[in-house]
Amino acid sequence: MTNKKKGSKVHQDNVSELEEVQDNIEQPDEESDLEEEVEPSAEEKISSLEDQMMRLQAEMINTRKSAQNDIARARIFGLESFMKDLLSVIDNLFRNLDFKTQENTIPADGYELILRELENVLGKNGIVLLDPLGDEFDPKLHEAISTSNEKDKGNNIILSVAQKGCTLNDRLIRPALVVVNKIPH
Repeated sequence: MTNKKKGSKVHQDNVSELEEVQDNIEQPDEESDLEEEVEPSAEEKISSLEDQMMRLQAEMINTRKSAQNDIARARIFGLESFMKDLLSVIDNLFRNLDFKTQENTIPADGYELILRELENVLGKNGIVLLDPLGDEFDPKLHEAISTSNEKDKGNNIILSVAQKGCTLNDRLIRPALVVVNKIPH
């Protein structure tokens, strides 16, 4: 019996060793299962990041389109307040014309009033008319169409203005056309 006990003990030892070997064999399988689980989560992260990137690109495109629409609307309707201001000037011109047809004369005061009102409207909207009569000639703001030789006036002084100049927010839109005094040396 001792042999039997020994045999059974050996058998148990062999079974134990076999179970240990099987456990060792299963562990790498479990680790490989873990690695397989890690890869899908990495793929999921990549997929999630790609999705976020696509959404951000779409949002950026929508923002750009919205900004372009805002710019287009500003161009179209940006002059709205300017036009509202000009309507009163236009109304006064028509009133003055109606007055002319009724009286057969044009009152100069009416036109002067309308021109002052127009200059105020233009100034309110950043437009300034340049009337440089008596000023020194500045080639950045004025264009000389002629010269004259008046000894009682200074050299490079503007003697007359053929057409007023115009600036928009301090940017020259149209130079004033002027006659400049040139005294020969």
